[in-house]
Amino acid sequence: MSIDRSSEINWLDWGDDALEKADREDKLIVLSVTAPWCHWCHVMDRTTYSNTDVIKFMNERFVSIRVNGDKRPDIQDRYLLGGWPTTAFLLPDGRMLSGSTYMPPEAMILKLQEVDDLYREHRELVTTQAASMEAVAEADRADQEKPISGFAPGYIEKAVNVLRRDFDTANGGFGKEPKFPFPDAVRFAFHLYRNTRDHQILQIALRTLDGMMNLQDPVWGGLYRYGMTANWSSPHYEKLLCSQAGGIDNYVEAYQVTGDVKYGEAAAGIKAYVDRFLSDHEHGGFYASQDADVGSHDPNADIIFGEEFFPLDEAGRLKVGMPCVDKTIYTDWNGMMISAYLRLFHVMGDEHARDFALKTADRLLTDLWADGRMCHCCDLQDGLCGILSDHVHFGQALVDAYQTTGKRAYLTHAEMLAEFMTLELQDVVDGGFYFQTFDPHIRGAVLERHKPFDENVAAALFLTRLFYLTGKSDYRDQASKTLRALQYPQFSNSIVGVGYAHALDLFMNRPLHIVLVGDKESEDIKRMLESSLQAYEPAKLVQVLDPSEDDLTIGDTTYEAADIPMAYVCVRNV
Repeated sequence: MSIDRSSEINWLDWGDDALEKADREDKLIVLSVTAPWCHWCHVMDRTTYSNTDVIKFMNERFVSIRVNGDKRPDIQDRYLLGGWPTTAFLLPDGRMLSGSTYMPPEAMILKLQEVDDLYREHRELVTTQAASMEAVAEADRADQEKPISGFAPGYIEKAVNVLRRDFDTANGGFGKEPKFPFPDAVRFAFHLYRNTRDHQILQIALRTLDGMMNLQDPVWGGLYRYGMTANWSSPHYEKLLCSQAGGIDNYVEAYQVTGDVKYGEAAAGIKAYVDRFLSDHEHGGFYASQDADVGSHDPNADIIFGEEFFPLDEAGRLKVGMPCVDKTIYTDWNGMMISAYLRLFHVMGDEHARDFALKTADRLLTDLWADGRMCHCCDLQDGLCGILSDHVHFGQALVDAYQTTGKRAYLTHAEMLAEFMTLELQDVVDGGFYFQTFDPHIRGAVLERHKPFDENVAAALFLTRLFYLTGKSDYRDQASKTLRALQYPQFSNSIVGVGYAHALDLFMNRPLHIVLVGDKESEDIKRMLESSLQAYEPAKLVQVLDPSEDDLTIGDTTYEAADIPMAYVCVRNV
């Protein structure tokens, strides 16, 4: 493939300067939303954006803006059109006119000519169309997020039916092709099996994880992003940190449920990959991703595509080169991996995983904590802060760190994140949490603030766990309003919505709660804590109360201290 000439396009960063330039020069905007790991983004750079006619046309007639969607989830959230790369054509004020994903050179030239001619010759029609598209999008979103009173009956049963209906009995996983992992669905299946002992549900989880092993890199470990075929073959070779976290979590639980060493080895193999390629050993922290291709970030190098590179053995790969690693530290993905690493310690006794997870949590609290909120990543100059995903996933990680260590500071910081969410992100009328804080000066496609489904499910889990650990009823009330606000019809009959059922079940049914009372530095308490964390119960909560520094009352219950360490094991209300 030819060299990358995409840098010859006069790319600007998203911001007021770029939008003001478009307004001042009366030009449409070409917005390219990419990701460092995205194969088709690299292909488009070396074909479409390296085409002489495309470069000339864009530089003369358009304002061109490039956004790394991983670093700017706020922009990606507003403009992504189903995948990467997204190629969006915007009015000078940032409203969407039209767009697509990957576009080859010939199609791009035709589209550039079409939208430019439309804007020059039929401006009133174009602006009316953009306003209409925006109004329709806002109306659809408002309709989808319309709250209902009370909880819809039978939601958990409906989720069980979705698991059975969408399960691919031949290959594992859900749906046909392409085949993506759904860690929340697997987690829910294990949860159901624990409650019902339904072996058919267990097989849904285990056969899915068996099939997913086709996504594991046999040389370096780690999970590829997804498979193009129903049997998980022909993978897209990029490796994302969030995918590794979900894989570790699922395989560790499978090992815990079955005792089958192949699942423990699968989890350890993913961890070995993360430790080698995606870990900042000096400072703590997990890197974001590894590319699918070799040479994709060197404009003068030939690209070696993943399908040529990854079938090679170790020596063959090292001879060719190394796919680029994006060393950005993202708060939400690091939160997911902290939790996964701590689970590795709980179940398999991996002390390195525990220590590195806690080192990472401490680094994020130092480097990315700002005035009671989390910033999105370490090297973003404008300090994007206040994204819901960062707060719920890192908040969950802090809860896991508190359970693992008994250190009250982790729980205190988790509560501070919940307080920020309540004050700055909560929909106080209908419940749930918005994607980001309100910014009256925001430019571009300003759709009505919306409440993303997955992040709100995570928020409900986070708040429910805080309620059980602290006894503070405000957390339960917020979790309840969030779950009520999330009953979107389009998710209730989809595998994507199964995670909601898990959150709802945790909210409705108090989990096993083990409270250890005693000196947290004593060897007895440490051994009791280790045993409590290792015991299998999918939704259990474990905490240490040290009479010398902790209040021994949680909600309506006071735990008595004694001369010896005590373990209070609470099941439901007993």
